Amino acid sequence: MFKPFETDESSAIYDLTLENGADRINIYGNLQVTKDQDGLKTAKALQAFVNDLVIALEQTTELPEKIKIQDQKEVENPFL
Repeated sequence: MFKPFETDESSAIYDLTLENGADRINIYGNLQVTKDQDGLKTAKALQAFVNDLVIALEQTTELPEKIKIQDQKEVENPFL
């Protein structure tokens, strides 16, 4: 797993994708937590990531109220 907000990389917990960036983390996909040993392992992996994320945010000095996210520019599909 990566350290939040440090490098541009991604990781996954099964079908849940975690994309790291300098100013945001994108989380998307699907994650099933089953009521068994595998589910416990999955839940702990997700918990560890979220705990690291919260710690990184709490340790950031001068955390802005809200960052401005630029809209993605639409690019014409060259294959059409």
